[in-house]
Amino acid sequence: MAFSFRTASVAAAIWSAAAISAASAAPTTGQPAPPLHLKTIDGETVDLASYRGKTLVINVWGSWCPPCRLETPDLIAEAAATSGAKVAFLGVDTTETAAVVRAYAAAKGMTYPQVATTGESPFARDYAITNYPTTIVIDPNGVLRAVHADNILPRAQLHAYIVAAQKGETAPLVTAEQQKLDAMLDIAKFPFDGDAASALANARAADHAIWSADEELDDAMIDPARDHDLLRTRAEQDTLRNRAIAALQAHAQTRKDRGLLARMQGYAAESAGRFNQAATGFRMALAINPQDTEALSALAYALSESGDRAAVVPIAARLAALSPSYANEVSLARAQAAVGDHDATVAAIDAAIALAEKKSPAALAWTHLYAGRAAVTLNDTVRARQEFLAAQAAAERIPRGNPRYAWYIEQSQEALVAFGLAGAQSATTVTMAPWTGPDLPGSIASTHKYRVVLSGAPGEAVKLHATGLPKHWVASFCTNRVCAPFTVQSTIPPSGVLVIEFQVIPDDEHSNAHPMVRIDATAGAKRSATSAVIAS
Repeated sequence: MAFSFRTASVAAAIWSAAAISAASAAPTTGQPAPPLHLKTIDGETVDLASYRGKTLVINVWGSWCPPCRLETPDLIAEAAATSGAKVAFLGVDTTETAAVVRAYAAAKGMTYPQVATTGESPFARDYAITNYPTTIVIDPNGVLRAVHADNILPRAQLHAYIVAAQKGETAPLVTAEQQKLDAMLDIAKFPFDGDAASALANARAADHAIWSADEELDDAMIDPARDHDLLRTRAEQDTLRNRAIAALQAHAQTRKDRGLLARMQGYAAESAGRFNQAATGFRMALAINPQDTEALSALAYALSESGDRAAVVPIAARLAALSPSYANEVSLARAQAAVGDHDATVAAIDAAIALAEKKSPAALAWTHLYAGRAAVTLNDTVRARQEFLAAQAAAERIPRGNPRYAWYIEQSQEALVAFGLAGAQSATTVTMAPWTGPDLPGSIASTHKYRVVLSGAPGEAVKLHATGLPKHWVASFCTNRVCAPFTVQSTIPPSGVLVIEFQVIPDDEHSNAHPMVRIDATAGAKRSATSAVIAS
């Protein structure tokens, strides 16, 4: 799904994160960093004074954000490589609960501290957090040296920021991708000072260039070789849009041009965080053309960001009616969940699933994920669990070369783990999903690889036992590079989450069989189980 500022669907951009209040002025590199006072999910209080004398890297992320997932391995690697060089890393999730943060951090092996806060927190306000991911680098003297919106790939760019900050300097970002974006938005290509026909033509061309840049950003978000400066690109889009608005104000006569002017005025206000004003612009566009689905989607975004949840519902319903799609039905479900309408939410979820089933496994997995999140909003844990399990099942049908295979499998499992963490401490849960990421040590092509995650009370002893496999097949539980066949005894760590590498090794005679493997977890008198069909 797209995550661009302008082209993202309501479901992907509006409802995947908590509404964020209008951002304050962005902090300036080369100036003292804004105050910082946070508490980690382990209860540790951190502020800028805690990091005096060290270079601090703050990564703002969300588990729902594909670019965040894409950059996580490089952040982990850089944190490990610089751990002895007076460099500290801090993760901050401003949109999700501590349970979700724990599940993600455990699954990914993130050893540096993590914070779960909100989009309305002083941190989000003072650091003007509106993009995910955002990486902030503060030098040993507390001076802000880099603010990098979007994923920070390849890792060399992050390392350059750190090295420069250690010297009290700011490293530039110069890439081929950014040069391409700069050229697309070069205001010199759009002369607005000619006659009316020329000015209007260039205003339309500028609008197309802004759209094209958004599409380019969407593609670049999931390509490690296309690093760019999102904040710089947004500033270039704002400059070009404002010039186009001036031209349209002077010359727009037709219904189409007046609608474009209203939409562009709405986007300009939205970019500045003035969401009520943005809504006014989009309503003006709809007054000109009630069938303008772009303006409808943008209006829903502006209303949600302004906190008017009730007003989003009829807009989302109208958009779903005008442009039926699984994404628009999910948007409607999330809007209805936000106002507590259970029956309407379920009806929209069912409609979304029916449409997604006609598309692709990736579309279906995405739909089930957001359906689960809508159910969580309604505190309908039974439906939420069903949706996350269905999301995982759909994700397993996505071709493994598609990055969405890993994204949706991981998010589904993490959501299920978060249930265990958010529930009663006496609960012990076990989840199993196909392994994603680098291959497990010692595995070969015929080995079936899974990530088993235990959640429960810290310090609890849990026994895992695998059953259901054909004779001569081997099931192996591996923790800390030590493996045990069929049965393993483990202790839940302080985080409440334990990730276990689970491998099933078939014998040659039955290597094409597809048995059901079952894992039983026993903690005292408590039992939990999960199972999965061995895929080819």
